[in-house]
Amino acid sequence: AVVSTQSTGYTLNGELVAQMDAGEITAKRTAAVSAVATQVLASKESEILSVLGTGVQAESHIRALRELYDFKEVRIWGRTQKKAQVLAEKLGTCVVSDSVAEACHGADIICTVTGAAEPILQADHVTPGAHINVVGASQPTSREIATDLMLRATVVCDCYDAVKIESGDVVQTKAPVNYEIGELVKEGYERREGEITLFKNLGLACQDIACADLVYKNYIADKKVTEATS
Repeated sequence: AVVSTQSTGYTLNGELVAQMDAGEITAKRTAAVSAVATQVLASKESEILSVLGTGVQAESHIRALRELYDFKEVRIWGRTQKKAQVLAEKLGTCVVSDSVAEACHGADIICTVTGAAEPILQADHVTPGAHINVVGASQPTSREIATDLMLRATVVCDCYDAVKIESGDVVQTKAPVNYEIGELVKEGYERREGEITLFKNLGLACQDIACADLVYKNYIADKKVTEATS
């Protein structure tokens, strides 16, 4: 994930034309990229979502993935039970889990969106055939995923060059990175039975630029409609 500044400027031909909330853009685009990867890599019949973490990215990921799947159950785990309960009540129809193992048991899709420095998700927590979006641990010194799980999973990244120097889960485990998500969006992906797929979502500046461009163009389009009908 990318930690953004409080606001970001959008320029057109070198002229500042808009000021936007960078935090909001980062939250939505990070979850959107995970959603794209999930659409490519996860089972189309996914029914259970597990989210490890209780912050902004936890909320944005649940909202984004609910746009793609009609989950029978959404589980939330956090180090602070109260924060997990607050998020569950805010989003509705979510279950708060007491442990990572409980949250992930039988889950089809798992999202790790924590500030963990040491691994929290172990291989025995994950059901064969599950897909994992790894969003936290965006520094080479921090990790969310245990070594045995990193080495077992099919690892997909957003950028080969970035993941090999920025992701502690890759750097420290020396896990092979099998694909870049752009390749699979273009070519498609055939899951093997029981395969665990893992998408490492570091976040790229070009994604923020694309999102800011979309926000600005939608604003201009809405403004023209409003002016035409007023």
